[in-house]
Amino acid sequence: MAGTLKHPGETLMQYWRTIGRVVLTSVALGGLPAAAQDEAPEQPETQEAAQELPSAESLFDRHIEAIGGKEAVFAIKSRKLTGRVKIYAGSAEKPQVTGILRLHAEAPNKIIQEIVIVGSSSQKRVFDGTAGWLIMNQDAPVAMMGEELERFAVASRFYAEADYENHFKSIETDDKQVSEVGSVYMVRVEHFSGRVEAYLFSEETGFLVGIVGQRAGADGQPVQFQRTYEEYTEFDGVKTTLLIREATGSQIIELVFSSVENNVPMPEIERPANIQDADISGFQK
Repeated sequence: MAGTLKHPGETLMQYWRTIGRVVLTSVALGGLPAAAQDEAPEQPETQEAAQELPSAESLFDRHIEAIGGKEAVFAIKSRKLTGRVKIYAGSAEKPQVTGILRLHAEAPNKIIQEIVIVGSSSQKRVFDGTAGWLIMNQDAPVAMMGEELERFAVASRFYAEADYENHFKSIETDDKQVSEVGSVYMVRVEHFSGRVEAYLFSEETGFLVGIVGQRAGADGQPVQFQRTYEEYTEFDGVKTTLLIREATGSQIIELVFSSVENNVPMPEIERPANIQDADISGFQK
């Protein structure tokens, strides 16, 4: 999957629709409203075809090797990333909103995410290993609950895909697709919460280059999202993605990291008095 637009005249939205079609017309994911599911039932795969697909485990292992290898990955205990968040609406080439992004993470599962829209708003999300909360502007902290808590708790796992045996409930290679954005293997992953997503691995590089799934929209209804990981760059022996794009409906959110620091001290997390331990037993092994 390419890290830049393929044609000078191609808009961001057209690029994303191309990526989306790769998945939506080929993978039938349990719990995901893939377009192909509504049009035709999934056909049983022949033994010969199944043997042509690499195992999900081998694809995750290849990704880990591509970013630097397990030893290098687990040698890093914390990370600080800074950059910008850009929000695009419709087919606009320029962002509608731009903000400052700061992210601190520490093994095994602590994370602080701050987004500041200068002169407008700020938000801070924190997970300290047993509870998550959100602070908007100067408002009182609010405990994360439900899907928001589950997603942030899962995202806080520092080693994530490098520890896939414990990160996922199950993984299985579903399909391979070839398109103008490259050949990708699609792995169906199920989280311990029951949430299902498709992970896309580049056949050429081995990198994890995309994820397709669904989440609750602003109105509470499920909406599909498509995310890509681009511009893998090496820091301290481990390649980290510097560009993440996520499309949901007609909106694209772009995270552009300009600084990556590994093994730096994590800011001390002080849990607000009104935040209690959360029940995360259903989110983990």
